[in-house]
Amino acid sequence: MRRLELRNKLVHVATRLVTRARLRAIAPWAGLSVLFVLTSVVVGLFGFVSDSERVTIGAHAATVSPTFDGYATLDLGAVLPRLRIPANTPGGIGINIDVQETDADNLTELLTRDTLIASQPDGEIARMKQVIQQMAVDNAVAGAGSGLLVVVVVATLWTALGARRRRELWHLVHRHERRFEHRAIVVLVAMLITIASIYGPGRMRPADVPPTQWQPLVKLLPDLSFDDRLKSVEVASGFSTTGGVGVIRTLVETYRKSTELYGELKDRVSDVTTQIHQPNKDETVALLVSDRHDNIGIDGFASAVGKAAGAKLLIDAGDDTSSGQSWEAFSINSLKQHFKDLKVVAVAGNHDAGGHVEDFMRKAGFTVLDSKPVEVEGIRFLGDSDPTKTGLGSADTPGDETIDHQSKRLADVACDQPDDKRISTMVVHDPSSFADTATRGCATLLLSGHLHRQVGPEHTVVDQREVTTYTNGTTGGAAYAFALGYTLRKPGEVTLITYLKGLPVGLQTVTAQPSGDVTVGAYTPLSS
Repeated sequence: MRRLELRNKLVHVATRLVTRARLRAIAPWAGLSVLFVLTSVVVGLFGFVSDSERVTIGAHAATVSPTFDGYATLDLGAVLPRLRIPANTPGGIGINIDVQETDADNLTELLTRDTLIASQPDGEIARMKQVIQQMAVDNAVAGAGSGLLVVVVVATLWTALGARRRRELWHLVHRHERRFEHRAIVVLVAMLITIASIYGPGRMRPADVPPTQWQPLVKLLPDLSFDDRLKSVEVASGFSTTGGVGVIRTLVETYRKSTELYGELKDRVSDVTTQIHQPNKDETVALLVSDRHDNIGIDGFASAVGKAAGAKLLIDAGDDTSSGQSWEAFSINSLKQHFKDLKVVAVAGNHDAGGHVEDFMRKAGFTVLDSKPVEVEGIRFLGDSDPTKTGLGSADTPGDETIDHQSKRLADVACDQPDDKRISTMVVHDPSSFADTATRGCATLLLSGHLHRQVGPEHTVVDQREVTTYTNGTTGGAAYAFALGYTLRKPGEVTLITYLKGLPVGLQTVTAQPSGDVTVGAYTPLSS
């Protein structure tokens, strides 16, 4: 009984609130809202599915376009088989990657390079997700703009007609309602016939080539062992697959060797954590890397060291690439992904010259030093990228200034700073670039790379001010300018720098050995 009374009261209240006059007043706004949503969704969705963008992925230029099959599909051309892997994205959104030109000299070099990059794919995966997300945002904005335009046009026409003219049109439609219905049916049938004539014949023609058949990679190579990521890879069946099993086998083995080595190095960091100096609550730790030379495999190890030490900052002393080309964006993408929780201070090395690498760094959100003092995490930095340009296997090409000129110029900037804003840390690539600053004693800690071997820390006192110079060894284990591979040619070194109130108070090296071992150097206190 009480329920019946309550229901009657609710009906009475609703009847009083929802009147015909109110519905009549709300109806135009509701119609415009529906029109806005429909137009926005249709335009945005159509724009998204037909969108594409040319990007750099791995060592290639590539065209990326979204799909709705739920897979990331890699089209490697007519000779090599297509590959796909579940995208695991919301809404079943997939991505098609049409791989195009590269600068590799031959197919073997190209395949090996691509496989090694694929063995450490986190940076490239993050980059592709960013591209698709940006496409979605751009087309959503375009859809919303189109929806708003349609709503404005309809609302303007509605207002321009006026209430009396709208009533006249309404009565006219009702007076000839049957005639309008017949005409509407004729128009609808004509539209259906037109659509069928456009799309029907193509659909009804028998296909000359059967639809693509996919088979798991583990089925193609049942005698090999696969990690969880490779187990989900599928290969398009066809001549390029059956005829290239030997090539695919070699690539899988290269992939496995790379993931095993760098995976073991990363895992072994936990075994040496007790040897790594732990900062107190007032100290800040920075991780120094240099001379990676495209070896993105080492980034997982370096990231693990940084986490074990509680690092809040990454200092990159340059030579992240081998020749500074646009295709080497994968190296910066990897740094960005592995150190996404850290602030990054960076300079470009002589093998990064040309502008591409610095642009990639800035787009990744890195603080790229450019001869102006900056403060990051309470640490006052000064530095600049290397002025010399060196390609892969080519001689040095002078830039806008010499190393000697850069050294003097940076020293002038450092020495012009007031005592209360003294440069805590100078970062350059070539140690010759900090020579004048060290001699004049205008910075507390001067860092570099370039030599592919550790030098220092060396301590001096200039005008009663402590000065320490230090050159980090090659983080990428590079014996020469290209270090991407499934082995380390030299020990891969990172250096932990401890700061207190913005001043350096200690250094410690952690090294990945070519044997797969991880060694930790003694913690060296610094006077500042």
